[in-house]
Amino acid sequence: MLKKTFRILVYCTVLISFGCSSSPKTQDFYGEWKYIKVENPNQNPPNTTSEEELSANDPSITFTSKGDIVMMWGGKQLSHGTFKIEYPTISYQESMADGKIRSIRFLIKKFDQDILVFETMEADAVRVTARKVTAK
Repeated sequence: MLKKTFRILVYCTVLISFGCSSSPKTQDFYGEWKYIKVENPNQNPPNTTSEEELSANDPSITFTSKGDIVMMWGGKQLSHGTFKIEYPTISYQESMADGKIRSIRFLIKKFDQDILVFETMEADAVRVTARKVTAK
């Protein structure tokens, strides 16, 4: 009986330790992330940007230690502003050309040291999978 109780305690401890992984910190996002997949998962059928288009446009998102965010597409700045990580979301304050600010929230679907999957939080969601290429 004691041996069985010990095994159960060890098993529970292992499960708890794996289940309680810590959330990523803001500094874990710093750097440039190249888009490797862009998709619209809620469209019927789901739509995915082709590898050729991604290769030609070299899209990326960069998070800086100053709290800035820059999105690039086709060698040009597509969007910029400031961000705040409120895991599991990214709060993005986009600076518009007319001086206005637009608030956007992204849901973080997956994060590890070199892969980030995030998507817009709207009915016609856009999901981006990106690979970290540099730390900033």
